[in-house]
Amino acid sequence: MTSWAPVTIYALLVMGFLAFFAWRHMDDSIGRQPFVMLVFLTIIMLVTDYVSRCYIYPDFSHIAVAGCTAITFVMLPAIGAEWHQYVRNVLPAEERAKMRYLDVLVTILAASSIIVILMSPITSWVYYFDSTGTYYRGDLFIVPASSFFIILILVDSYLLFEAHSLGRTNKAVLFAFPIPAIVGAVLAVAFPDVPWIPLGVTVSMVSLFANIQNTGMGRDYLTGLYNRRKLEELMGERVERARAGRGFAAIMMDMDNFKRINDTLGHSTGDIALADTARLLKRSVRSGDAVARFGGDEFFVLLDIEDRAELEDVVKRITEEEKRFASEDRPYTLQFSKGYDVFDPDKFESVQAFEEYLDALMYKEKELHHAQDNNYRGGVLPLR
Repeated sequence: MTSWAPVTIYALLVMGFLAFFAWRHMDDSIGRQPFVMLVFLTIIMLVTDYVSRCYIYPDFSHIAVAGCTAITFVMLPAIGAEWHQYVRNVLPAEERAKMRYLDVLVTILAASSIIVILMSPITSWVYYFDSTGTYYRGDLFIVPASSFFIILILVDSYLLFEAHSLGRTNKAVLFAFPIPAIVGAVLAVAFPDVPWIPLGVTVSMVSLFANIQNTGMGRDYLTGLYNRRKLEELMGERVERARAGRGFAAIMMDMDNFKRINDTLGHSTGDIALADTARLLKRSVRSGDAVARFGGDEFFVLLDIEDRAELEDVVKRITEEEKRFASEDRPYTLQFSKGYDVFDPDKFESVQAFEEYLDALMYKEKELHHAQDNNYRGGVLPLR
């Protein structure tokens, strides 16, 4: 066993844990499928890289070494392409649409690189073995590694210049994903007998997993929406951007009859009503807008718009969704009191001041709804 073998084994154990945890506990809203695929590709690369280095043992199967060498090289562009898919998965629909040219370019790079690798047993382009089974690098040895890093750099460029919906921390972690692999490539030049690139990719995967866990902590377990902790972070980022000239709007909402649903139909039905509210709000806004459960039966929507008319259009869509829900055969209706406005950096000194302002607007509307219900229904607020 070589001196670096325990490190590879430890890396495989770590990746095995990530694969098990991701498969059992992650959900697709944070990119489970491409993340699991990235983990498995990394595991394959670690195993095949280990076997491919066994050419130093005369009795080891040269066919196994040659096959694993090819697979190891193929994993580089494959991981690059799957990383591109992961980033694509976590972006909202409108930003994914902008990636169509990048999609084509990544596909061409990965496919052409894999073809060159698979032809190497015949052409010796990337690698070859002599009659004694000794491994040599071919003239196009740089192709797999270069395609891998070009894909990572292209994705990073998109994150830097085009991905505006990601939070600052999340964006920074995604942007830093290639760094351990790049450092590994530099070290591999000086110390070629150590699997620096596979180990670098392993470090990248661990950092990505930590970021996914952190992102998951920002979710409300019942509705899948952002929780208040994450909302405060997103609000802070948008306030900073608004002071730099890029405004936003927000809607604060409270369910008008949530207490009656709980008291009359039970808390389990109340939980279903909260989940229905989450789906209703997601249908009403764009995929890049942030929807959060503020607490209890209060919800919050952050919109990257600066025009009051656009904001009112969103509010109208929410109201239309309320009416559509009421027309369905449900034991309860969903109606919200809303406070909404475009953020004015000259008017509000802090996130808290803006939230208090929206809260006041929301409760004015709630008082109006109660007065209308009392006048129309004689003081009784039925579920239907």
